[in-house]
Amino acid sequence: MSSERWEWLRSQMPVTRDYAYMNSGWSGPISTPVVDAMKRRLDLELEHGPTTRAVMDDRIALGERFRELQARTLNASPTEIAITGNTTEGVNIAVNGLDYAAGDEVVVSTSEHGSGMVPAYYLRERHGVAVQIAQVHAKQSPGEALEAYASMIGPKTRLVIISEISYSTGQLLPLREIVASAHRHGARVLVDGAQTAGHIPIDVRASEVDYYAVPSHKWLCGPDGLGALYVREDLISTLAPVKVAGRAAASYDFEGGFTPEREKITKYELTTISPALLAGTNAAADIYLESGPEAVFERARELNRYAERRFEGIDRVSVTSPDDEGCRTGLFLFSVAGEAPQRVTAFLQQEAKVVCRTVAQFDSVRLSLHCFNTEAEIDRAAETVERAIREGIPEDVTPATAFEARADRMT
Repeated sequence: MSSERWEWLRSQMPVTRDYAYMNSGWSGPISTPVVDAMKRRLDLELEHGPTTRAVMDDRIALGERFRELQARTLNASPTEIAITGNTTEGVNIAVNGLDYAAGDEVVVSTSEHGSGMVPAYYLRERHGVAVQIAQVHAKQSPGEALEAYASMIGPKTRLVIISEISYSTGQLLPLREIVASAHRHGARVLVDGAQTAGHIPIDVRASEVDYYAVPSHKWLCGPDGLGALYVREDLISTLAPVKVAGRAAASYDFEGGFTPEREKITKYELTTISPALLAGTNAAADIYLESGPEAVFERARELNRYAERRFEGIDRVSVTSPDDEGCRTGLFLFSVAGEAPQRVTAFLQQEAKVVCRTVAQFDSVRLSLHCFNTEAEIDRAAETVERAIREGIPEDVTPATAFEARADRMT
């Protein structure tokens, strides 16, 4: 994909006019085509009402199109795609839809997000499931990361929860090999794909993963409030819905008759799903697929390499994200000796309009480098860090947002 594509995409994102927006790993910027698609849908309801035939037909078509696009993104079938509210909802469906007994084990890692760790701990609280924690860190090779997981997986393992890209280290993990290790012991594998959808090519067939949850609002650059869950077709009947409504019934009456729905992916969905969010996510997915998943990922990795070269020469700066090419992604992390990462992040935004986040667990600043970002923006961030080191960060600089301050305390 040529640089003209990235320039076009950048031109469709008004936020880039003023900001060096490097925070797609938290929430990606929406583009004009995404907003236009949402407006068209809202205008349709405004003019015709939400339940007229034409509007209802459009609602159904948007849902079908959503499943088709998400299936293309994951290399799955539309009949394996459930519509969710976000990644975390999909993770919870998969974690809590299995049967557990005391003595079962679930495997997570030291680089897992709270959306994977906390559901695992709740399994321990509710069912007596043992939580095994693989020691994963950014400087491991893919083989070393595999060994960290494999050492925790055994005959009692019921489920492995893995972020294919860790939000906290930026590390791409060897999913296919981890899945193979888990399957040899009869365990299932659930992927938290919060950092992968819209970032890297995903192939659930090649990896043979069992469950894969993704969002709209991060690297895909769609709206908040929507996600998808892939469940491998032969496993749908074995994964129970944890919240139920009419779609979880194959049939029922008002005299006690009831047959649970077991085979259809829609059993995990409740009732109302916003058509405007569907329209916006579909537009975002179209842009991503037209750009090319391989090309998007390679551009992100190219920017990561540039950032590594630019930052590793700065006095007092340490690059904390992976340097192994097999683990490299668009997430670039660094730390500044003697400075809290929260203050560095805040200084970047307040002084240079560089939007990024901290990862308090590893005392790092994280730049999410997407295909619409530029080398000039990386230079802008680096120059601001150099100034912070040279001149010091004023005492009145506070965390970029109250929400980020809270998030850092939790992760």
